[in-house]
Amino acid sequence: MQNEILQRTDGEVSIKDIAKFIKCNLKLIVGSAIAALLISSAYVILAPKQYEARWQMQMAQVNNNINNNSINSNSNSNNINSNSNSNSEEPAALVERLRSPTAYTTDVQQHCGMPANGEFGDYLDKRLDVQTIKNMTTAVSMKYRGASPLQAKQCAESIVSMIITQQRSLIEEQLAGRQAQLVKYQQTLTEEQRQLEKMNKSELGSLDFLTRFDKLRWLRSRIDELQEESLLSRMHPAKLISPIYMTSKPISPKVSLVLPSGILMGLMLGILFALGREGWRKVA
Repeated sequence: MQNEILQRTDGEVSIKDIAKFIKCNLKLIVGSAIAALLISSAYVILAPKQYEARWQMQMAQVNNNINNNSINSNSNSNNINSNSNSNSEEPAALVERLRSPTAYTTDVQQHCGMPANGEFGDYLDKRLDVQTIKNMTTAVSMKYRGASPLQAKQCAESIVSMIITQQRSLIEEQLAGRQAQLVKYQQTLTEEQRQLEKMNKSELGSLDFLTRFDKLRWLRSRIDELQEESLLSRMHPAKLISPIYMTSKPISPKVSLVLPSGILMGLMLGILFALGREGWRKVA
């Protein structure tokens, strides 16, 4: 029984033993922590710094002015019109499109720091972050990490300008077909007016006159709708809904994280080395 107590006592490490261990190896542990601190400090000083630009953008809006009547509608028909806006490009589609290096103009590539090999990877070598915004179907949130505050801001501004231009082009493409339709209606309107002017006064109350008059009124209404649609679609381009915000301090490397982590790692390595040395001495 007494031998078991002695063996258990010998196997246990007391506070006194811990204090003795620390006292004997204090220089080693502290030296390791200081060395780790110096290495961490050197990393913070020498590592490339990154500055972040953040902003939010709303997609360009296209006006959808839809008339479901045909050109042969008579005066007794009810007009069925709807007027609504839609995105020129869905946010999720923009997020996926900006993944490809070919989505960016030369101006963006220059301002965002073209790599030495002349090729970007996905999302500008992972420096650009684009995400849809929860509960918002018309906007995206964007972040860019640059080598300097100026470079990050210039890159962000060039990306915003690029998206505005690209979405304006998308709207123009969608309106191109409507423009051809507008020209056709205007030509038909001119011809109908000419035919009405040729009619005699005796024909003013005839069915042919009423039909042409109704057609004329419909054409004028449709031309007004297409012109309004074209005008309104150009009034809501892509735009910033949250201005470009620049961080005043670099986001990487993070001093508040690197230095404490370095000191902790140094202490742990010092303790492990001291334990190994103590074990080696006992074996020797």
